Amino acid sequence: MSGTDYILGLLTIVTGLAVSDMIVSLHGLLINRRLVKWDWLALLAAAFVFLLIINSWRMTYVAFEGSVKGPHIWIFLLILAPMISLYLAARAALPDNVVVGQPFDLGEHYAFVGRYLWSAIAVLYGAVVFMGGLSFVTRGLSAQGDMYLAGLIGFPIVLALAIWPNRKLHRIAVPLLFIWLCIRVLPARLLVV
Repeated sequence: MSGTDYILGLLTIVTGLAVSDMIVSLHGLLINRRLVKWDWLALLAAAFVFLLIINSWRMTYVAFEGSVKGPHIWIFLLILAPMISLYLAARAALPDNVVVGQPFDLGEHYAFVGRYLWSAIAVLYGAVVFMGGLSFVTRGLSAQGDMYLAGLIGFPIVLALAIWPNRKLHRIAVPLLFIWLCIRVLPARLLVV
């Protein structure tokens, strides 16, 4: 096992915990489904976060592919920070506090966690832009160019969602972000060998 494999393993643990939390939260909603007041916007935001997690596995693999040495610790911290913010977004996207037999309003949950959720995603996008800019300055245009461009476009949108909790804005921006992410990510291969 190479040093890069250890780094990928740690990052995978963080994102794996995020997926696990989302599955547990979804289970709580589904088991109590008759008493849940469902909200499409909250579910779409959760699907967006889930797809970001899957894409982060792909992008991390691409970033480290063929690398013999691991990065410096300060670079690793720059890589770990967005993974932690992605984990925090996953924790917020779906509720942890659904009590079986008790009514639950998913729209209220989204209204309560929306700023936190989109702030965490804004940190992710901001880190992508920062690291992409750093990579561009040090190595020129690379395979991460698509990720950098996505960060540049997505960052102001998710920042606007974090700043303005207006549901009308969210009903327009969240579906557009989700469609845009699907177009970019779903045709890509998870691992490029």
